[in-house]
Amino acid sequence: MESVFASILLISGRPTQPFTGVPPVVMVIFMVVSVALIVLGLVISRKRQSWLEHSQITEGEIVEVSKRYERSDKMGQSPIYFPVVSFNFKGRTFKIESETGMPRISQVGEKVEVRFNPENPYDSTLGTSSIPGTKPGLFFVLGALLLVASAILTAHAQMPIALK
Repeated sequence: MESVFASILLISGRPTQPFTGVPPVVMVIFMVVSVALIVLGLVISRKRQSWLEHSQITEGEIVEVSKRYERSDKMGQSPIYFPVVSFNFKGRTFKIESETGMPRISQVGEKVEVRFNPENPYDSTLGTSSIPGTKPGLFFVLGALLLVASAILTAHAQMPIALK
């Protein structure tokens, strides 16, 4: 009769024994994942810094402006403008489109600064301070939060039952 009752509790999702804490292997996995996220953030940060150090700045010209709307803008009252910029490097012309939109329309023919990688000029961005690619901040924040959570849970699991 007791095994039938335990089976019913197991099927219903209710615990059959008191909670004894998070298994240590889960905490180790959390810590490994959090350290991996932080290391990935560091790698991305160094790549971005290297790109910034090796890139060059030139002047480009807006040759076209792409107009788009957000999906939530059902009435089409708030367009976002994406300028397409043309720039020259070593006798070749390259075109790039802005990754971020602007609320105001840019004029065709307007001069803008372009930062580009001389080894691959298609790897470029508008402005002097922006860098293409993923920003590492998200990896740092997620890694730090997961590391703190795993440290707290590990410390809580190590406490004597009388203190809990």
